[in-house]
Order: sequence, then C-alpha cells, then structure tokens
Amino acid sequence: MKKALLLSLICSTFCVFAQKSFFGVDAGINVANQLTHVDDGFGSASGNHFYQNSLKPAFGVFYQYGFNEKMGLRLNAQYMGLGYKDDDFTLDINYLTLPLTFHYSVNEHLSFNTGPYLSFTLGGTKLFNEPITKTYHKNDHGLSVGGEYGFYKNLSIGVSYIFGLKNILLDDTITDINGNTGTIKVTNRALQFTLIYKLKKTN
Repeated sequence: MKKALLLSLICSTFCVFAQKSFFGVDAGINVANQLTHVDDGFGSASGNHFYQNSLKPAFGVFYQYGFNEKMGLRLNAQYMGLGYKDDDFTLDINYLTLPLTFHYSVNEHLSFNTGPYLSFTLGGTKLFNEPITKTYHKNDHGLSVGGEYGFYKNLSIGVSYIFGLKNILLDDTITDINGNTGTIKVTNRALQFTLIYKLKKTN
C-alpha cells in the first residue's frame, strides 16, 4: 500500500512538472552590428563607433524547465549569424550559441526573459579569405534580454537584444603614426526577432 502511494505521488509530481516543461524550436533574423570602442590614450580619437546593420539568420532548438506556472529556465542551442556592413564590405561571423535564460510569465500570453550566453565560432567563417579566428577570438559571451508573446496556440513571437561583453579582437592594441599606443575593443550587438513553436499540448 505504501509503495503504491509513493509511486502515485511520484507520477503525479512528474506529470505536473511535465506540463510546465517543454521542448521547442525557433527561427528568425538578427539585426546585427558591432560596437567598436577606441581609447587612444590621450583622447583625440577616443570614442564609440557602430557600423551599418546587417541582417543575419538565427535558428535553434531549446528545452524549458518550468519551476511553476510563472517561472522557467530555458537552455537553447542556436545558430546565430552576426557581423556588420561597412560601405561595400560585409563581415559575417557564424556562431553556435548556447543561451541560458530565466523566463517570467506575466500572463498566459506575455513573458519576459534574461540571461547569459556563450558562443563558439563555427568552421568556414572567413575574413579577407582567411579563417576569422586569425582576427577574432574563437568564442564570445554576453547577455540577452527580451520578451515573448503567444499569439496562437503553440506559436509565439520573440524579441531579444543581445550584447556581447567580451572583446572579440585577438589584438586589442593600436598604434598611430607618431608611435602612440592605445586600445580597441569590439563587441557583438544584435536585435533578434524569432518565431517560436513550443512542442507542448495546448489546452
């Protein structure tokens, strides 16, 4: 009798959490750019600079674990295209990105999320016909913040702002014609729009 009650309790607990946890897929675009910060050491050329926005693809799969009806933790494995445009030149960086985001549901349709991510440069990415890892680091990390809106059954739209925290340049020093040295920092930026399909039963 005790074993039967224990088994029933375990099954009911699993069923409750299974309803709050689910797998899903997402696909969309990144409005990508890079922020360049220059500090030449004496201020004459110091400052921030953005390039032109570039549209890049993004898609992936995820699993979200629900703590309760309001809160959940999502682990995503996503292909992300990042980079920028500069006149006639376009920089493309292909990443495998692993975001871990905390989700809070305001109601059954609207939720907000934030969390860190870790990215790894994928093979085949080149800059001036050379592997991009000769110019940039092999990985990146940063934070994302965003929201989702469920508009039809298992479908949602998501908007996130992604900002890198790591200087992705391998060489962060600059030298002018007079021999003065300074530093340069380049970080990824992107505004991401995605269509999300949640693989869970809709009541």
